Amino acid sequence: MKSYTVLISIVAALGGLLFGFDTAVIAGALQYLKPYFHLNDAELGLVVAAASIGCIPGALFAGYLADKYGRKNLMIVTSMLYVIAAIGSGIAGSFAQLVIYRLIGGVAIGMASTLAPIYISEVAPPTFRGRLGMLQQLAIVTGILLSFISNYLIVNSSFLSSGDDYWRYLLAAAVIPSAIFFFLLLLVPESPRWLISKDKISDAKSIFGKIYSDKESQAQVKIVSDNIASEEKPALRDVLTPRFKKVVIIGIVFASIAQLTGINIVFYYAPLIFAQTHVGGSVLFQTVLTGVVNLIFTLLAFPLIDRLGRKKLLLAGSCIMGLCMFTLAALFYFDMLHNYFVLATIFVYIGGFACTWGVVLWVYVAEIFPNKIRGNATSIAVFGNWVANTIVSLTFPIMLSQLGAVATFGIYGIINISMVLFVSRYVFETKGVPLEKIEELYASV
Repeated sequence: MKSYTVLISIVAALGGLLFGFDTAVIAGALQYLKPYFHLNDAELGLVVAAASIGCIPGALFAGYLADKYGRKNLMIVTSMLYVIAAIGSGIAGSFAQLVIYRLIGGVAIGMASTLAPIYISEVAPPTFRGRLGMLQQLAIVTGILLSFISNYLIVNSSFLSSGDDYWRYLLAAAVIPSAIFFFLLLLVPESPRWLISKDKISDAKSIFGKIYSDKESQAQVKIVSDNIASEEKPALRDVLTPRFKKVVIIGIVFASIAQLTGINIVFYYAPLIFAQTHVGGSVLFQTVLTGVVNLIFTLLAFPLIDRLGRKKLLLAGSCIMGLCMFTLAALFYFDMLHNYFVLATIFVYIGGFACTWGVVLWVYVAEIFPNKIRGNATSIAVFGNWVANTIVSLTFPIMLSQLGAVATFGIYGIINISMVLFVSRYVFETKGVPLEKIEELYASV
């Protein structure tokens, strides 16, 4: 694999870094936002969930717009929205303004979470598609870790204003990676598969020539051209036709239940969870450690996704996460909160997610759909992911206060174990299969 392919994939994946940064940075700001705006549990949930709500239209329409205007152009728009959201959140003068700017940031996140996997899957050679697709998840977990580190450093700085305004610096810090993303995007090419769909064959040949050898690039142009020529031009209604309906439903359910694992209740509400334990020490520092664990286990998964395949990782992850959620419920039930058991269990849970569902999610939703519907279908699948994310974000603080930690973690344990049944029956293995051949796999599911 050529270094050029890796570099352009890394730039596209930086949208995931901002995705991770913007969604997780709110964790450190909650303790300052609640008294500053006098928020109740429902309003606190809305501040957190606002980004997820914005993700819903961002994800839903990103694929259609990317099919019409190009993957690169839409990613540039996404980077601009990130900048606006970061600045606006930092200067917000009211609860309503803060929610609006987080909604704008959410639109950008929803677009990025759709566009980056599509772009990477379309430039990656089949044998490396899993590992390159994982760059999206690696960027997300790096963004999460950077946001936690940023929160910790800002709160412990000695040159900023009073603690009442710390949340402004925490949220505005995203403007730096957002600007970097914008300028780097100017250097990457458009997706060659999209260019062929627009009859820009010579441009596509040039880009494929930088990804493959001369002989392989000519073969790729022919394969993609023949595939696109045999299809009618894509339309949103195509995803509902009998030919594609099955794989679209599988994609939506798969992407949605990835959020029902409960992973983002840990990253969005980690300080609230740790505050209920009696371990002592800095809650924000403990939160940084969760980001470190997330990054380490994501890196460990790199050689696994194309060696073991997607399905085995998903099955293992569901079992590990389910057991961890039941363990958390038991620790709270027996009031075993004066030691590091809760922290250790959360670390195992995060590790289990990071090297299974975390790395497979963004690879799988972009590769299971045929060229004809990839943009629209990926949008719809990611739309389902963000709907589920919104539900989880809105309900967790209410569940934690009304049902208690035991019932809340127990419910998520049941969900995770139940996911084993779905994966066993409906997820088909795509390891090493060319994009143009994947349609043949789900016909037998």
